[in-house]
Parts: sequence; C-alpha cells; structure tokens
Amino acid sequence: MRLNAFCLAVLLACAAGCSRKEAPAGQLFELDMGKLEGSFGSLTSADHKAVQDAVGLIKDGQHSLALVRLFELNDRNPENSSLRILASYALLQAGNLAGAFDEAQKAHEVKDQNAYKCWYLGKVALLNGKKEVCQREIGHVHGSGNQAGADELRKEMSSN
Repeated sequence: MRLNAFCLAVLLACAAGCSRKEAPAGQLFELDMGKLEGSFGSLTSADHKAVQDAVGLIKDGQHSLALVRLFELNDRNPENSSLRILASYALLQAGNLAGAFDEAQKAHEVKDQNAYKCWYLGKVALLNGKKEVCQREIGHVHGSGNQAGADELRKEMSSN
C-alpha cells in the first residue's frame, strides 16, 4: 500500500506540473480546519499524528510529501471526508485543479455528516469553471443552515 500511495502522489504531482489548469491569482482560499476536525475524532492516534504532519507539510509547501501521507490515510480511512478534503486541498495548492476537483467529489460522496464538504466542493468547482456543480452545492450549503457560506458562493459565482 505504501508504495502505491507514494507512486500515486508522485504521478499527481507530475500531472500538476505538466498539464495543470491554474487558478487565477487571488482565488485560492484558506481551508477551515475547525470544520474538518469532527471527522478526525474517529482516527487512531497514529493517523491523527499523520494528519498533523500532512497539514504541516502543506503549510510548508511540500505538497507531494503531504499527498503521500494523505493517500495512505485515505486508503486506511476511505469513509472520512475530511481526509479527502485535505488531499484535495494539497492538490489545489500544488496547482492541480482537476485533481483537486476529483478528490473534492470523492469527499462529497462520503456518507458522513460533514456539511463543509458541500461548501468545499462548491469552491473547487468554481475554480474549475463548473458553475452547475457550484449551483447544486449552494443548495446543499443553504440546506445545511450555512446561509453565509451559500451567500459567499453565490457572490463568487456571479462575479466569475
């Protein structure tokens, strides 16, 4: 498993450098770690430490190394949307918008109670020019009670 995760991370990083669709400057956003923490409660202490390491690597700009850890974590915890969001965010920070969108969709498909995954998918969809996906997610975000998040997505969608 470890070699497969490493190979996948290297391939994704290479794909980011070769054929990436880059986000216009100023359109990237900060991840709200507080909204991811609820899903981290089910992780083992070793996996929780690996998440902290991956977050540190993302902050340091070491996205390929973060992706190795995150893909290993996702292999062990496939039903954790927060881990998928972190992997998507690392891909986004590396400039791989298509990979970030794919991973955000995987996060969205996880059957957990993390409403942040809808807002996050809406943001990444906008960066990929997928307004119809963003519009659908605005409905989910609004339905979850996050009116401010829905309004933010609507405003960004209308300005794109």
